[in-house]
Amino acid sequence: MKNVLIIGGGLAGLSAAVYLSKNNMNVTLVEATHKLGGKTYSFIDENSKYEIDNGQHIILGCYQETIKYLRVISAFDKLKIPKEFSLNYLLPNFKIHRLKVSGYFYPFNLFCGFTKLELMDLDDKKNLLWFLLKIRFLDTEKIDNLNVKEWLELEKQTNKSVEIFWSVLCVGALNTSIENASAKLFCEVLKKIFWSNNNGYKFLLTENSLNDTFIRPAETFLLQHNVRIYKSEKVENVLLSGYEVKSVFTNKRKFDDYDFYIIAIPYHSIESLNLPSLKNLYFRHSSILNVYFWLDNNPFVEPYYALVNSEVHWIFNKGNYINITISNAGKFIAMSKPEIEEVIKLELEKFIPGFSKRVIKSIIVKEKKATFIPDNQTINKRPSTRTSIKNLFLAGDWTDTKLPATIEGAIKSGRMAAESVINFQHY
Repeated sequence: MKNVLIIGGGLAGLSAAVYLSKNNMNVTLVEATHKLGGKTYSFIDENSKYEIDNGQHIILGCYQETIKYLRVISAFDKLKIPKEFSLNYLLPNFKIHRLKVSGYFYPFNLFCGFTKLELMDLDDKKNLLWFLLKIRFLDTEKIDNLNVKEWLELEKQTNKSVEIFWSVLCVGALNTSIENASAKLFCEVLKKIFWSNNNGYKFLLTENSLNDTFIRPAETFLLQHNVRIYKSEKVENVLLSGYEVKSVFTNKRKFDDYDFYIIAIPYHSIESLNLPSLKNLYFRHSSILNVYFWLDNNPFVEPYYALVNSEVHWIFNKGNYINITISNAGKFIAMSKPEIEEVIKLELEKFIPGFSKRVIKSIIVKEKKATFIPDNQTINKRPSTRTSIKNLFLAGDWTDTKLPATIEGAIKSGRMAAESVINFQHY
């Protein structure tokens, strides 16, 4: 039985540990903080006693890695899978337009849903639908030097379709603007969303918290498979002997006699380990802001809304409170929490008249380095799972998964690292 040490207990590290232990590897996992999950976590609000997520992570029906992972840890039943797709566009003065797609006769149902969307004119819809069909057969290598904005202009997408659909999708999926985002990566994402299966474009929401869905079941699975988990233990040094890792030192102990090592920490944290082959892993990062408002007489009835022509991108309805999510949120990060609350309230007044008077309390969560910016330069320098150090592997949503920095990308990276270790036995 091979011994594997995993550094980092985020989703990538958990995924690697799950798949390794499932394949009878002897696994140890070390996490620097007091919790598992990394950027995917929940916390208890002291006043309401609710378990609040650090942000709303959108899970789509095309997230096959995520679905597989949840099945392995016996947590798939914690997802709510809708019978049909419905996206509610919120306009000023609480006007709502709905994009609705039934579950039958895919992909004709998808096209039929778009034709009924009143927010766009006939020419907008024709260009959008033709482009969507074209994407299925497009060789992404032909657009590898374009950003999304350039690509959409080349394909003659109208200003209205960009505003209502493409920009909303790009910012939500890649957490950056259409001016920054790689057209190649966005196209790969679109292929998965719209051309993988009839459920690919559906939003899958969690029944409860992120901890309840992704973290606690994984920890239970790992403990059942005899994985040793050390929390609040920071790795301070990695000792090499030639082209192999010899030992790992934390602030509490020394780990050695391991056959393989997996580093599953954020790219900006690797520099401190002083590994010669893993220097200069600098990517530009993008922020995400989440604002929670507890409301007196919550006016929302649908589970989620996309806001049209607004810096507020999404509203997720949690019943007693709502979750405001703003992607690519750099301008808000330097603001104080009272300033952010005031700006968001004023913005939402346009969409929900009298909104400010409904607010009972708020919580603001900033993720300053939520994701890397997937521009053309960055996606071409993402490192692979294998490294030049013989027994050292990488996992993380920033590695070369061919996906953006999402839950899906993190879980895939962990699975890829685990499989590289498992298959290493046969080299």
